[in-house]
Amino acid sequence: MHLGFRPPRAAAARSAAGPILAALALLAATPARAGEVVRIAVAVGPGPFTVTAPGLTVAPLREGSGAAEAAAGRATFALRGGALTVNGAPLDAAGAALDAAGPLRVDAAPRATFAGGLEVRRAPGGLAVIHAVPLEDYVAAVTVSEMPARFPPAALQAQAVAARTFAVFKKLEAVGEGRPWHLGATVLDQVYRAGEPDPRARAAAAATAGEVLVFEHAPIEAYFHSTCGGRTERGADALGRDRPYLASVACDRCRASPRARWTVRVPAAELGARAGLPGAVASARVAGRTASGRAARVELAGRGRSVTLSAVDLRQRLGFERLPSLDFDVKVAGGAAVFQGRGAGHGAGLCQWGAAGAAEAGEDYRAILARYYPGTEIVRMY
Repeated sequence: MHLGFRPPRAAAARSAAGPILAALALLAATPARAGEVVRIAVAVGPGPFTVTAPGLTVAPLREGSGAAEAAAGRATFALRGGALTVNGAPLDAAGAALDAAGPLRVDAAPRATFAGGLEVRRAPGGLAVIHAVPLEDYVAAVTVSEMPARFPPAALQAQAVAARTFAVFKKLEAVGEGRPWHLGATVLDQVYRAGEPDPRARAAAAATAGEVLVFEHAPIEAYFHSTCGGRTERGADALGRDRPYLASVACDRCRASPRARWTVRVPAAELGARAGLPGAVASARVAGRTASGRAARVELAGRGRSVTLSAVDLRQRLGFERLPSLDFDVKVAGGAAVFQGRGAGHGAGLCQWGAAGAAEAGEDYRAILARYYPGTEIVRMY
């Protein structure tokens, strides 16, 4: 493992890319050079799901089937008695491909429009609406969905490589699990908003096209977060992912983040209720920390009772946005629990505001990625 970036020699890059291309050959009907596609689950659940579009057509996913125009440009998919139906009629297939003369809309994703490439499939627990999109289009969309487009080009390029790498990792994982989609569209994977990306994000994807981060010849789990507050967190502590390249590293570049330092006040009565105590919290303290200094356990007391919660559990109970990170101190004062903290997000991998600060200081995207994913190398997948 090394902390600096050492560009791989051509032979090394070819040998590292080989296993990736071999695996991807199993995933795609066309070679990688013709353009990879990722499949995004934009809605998953029991349904029903309704798709609308001008000139909407529905084609059952089976050989030799034709497409039928959906009445009034509207198709509602549901499970009835275990059978897939469209507009109430049985559809003797595992799913359907949808196309249209204009943008498609899904009622479960009301803010998004899709330019073709939609499928509805049966999935564990119900149905999945899946958007198939070229990988580089997806990378551009994720880059601008996850990072401000105003960030310097090198930061956007680092984000693009991280997003592409995570997508490739999840694509390989999905094939192994037999899942009909590769990623979701939310923060549980990467935020994906369909539509034409900002030109700056498109340029970042183009400048790094095909590049992925690898460790021991395999794509990495390229997690990222908003602001580390001075030091990133180990993957094992942040996400339960003990990976050598998700190490805790120093970062002095994210001080411009609006959440580099923050204070959150939670009424003592509310915190007591959320912690399961019989009344207001009278005292609070961090009872254990990770190696990076983030809270691991928090002890809360009130009315003769105390409870110790994992910091992750406490943050979930309060809301991930409300309590931006686990890098905090806490005390009770003036009828409220006062959290004073640093950073935003889980803290593992790329610090986005740190990437912006490093780019402002003149670092290129390769140096930025080497800082936050130590021991990795960049290879060109296609």
